Amino acid sequence: MRTLVHSCLAAATFAALSGIALAQPAATPAAPEANSARAQCRAQVDSRSLTGPERKAAMRDCMKPQRDACREQAIAKALPKGPDRKAFMHQCLGGAVAAAH
Repeated sequence: MRTLVHSCLAAATFAALSGIALAQPAATPAAPEANSARAQCRAQVDSRSLTGPERKAAMRDCMKPQRDACREQAIAKALPKGPDRKAFMHQCLGGAVAAAH
């Protein structure tokens, strides 16, 4: 019985320590992402303490000019709708392509 209790305590301690290791914050984002329109909008929305649908609407409204600019670049590059354009839009909105132009 005593061995069982020790085994349970050891397992619980290991699980708790593993949870602590997993709960540590992720690494800071790369430099292009930190200056991206998305990061700027996120900071702006965070300062307003919005949550739920209001936060989503505020992010959508804030990102609209950048999304429109990226869409125009995709059209200028003659990227058809599909995986290539989707990848381009993802990079452009993240700041990688927008910073290069």
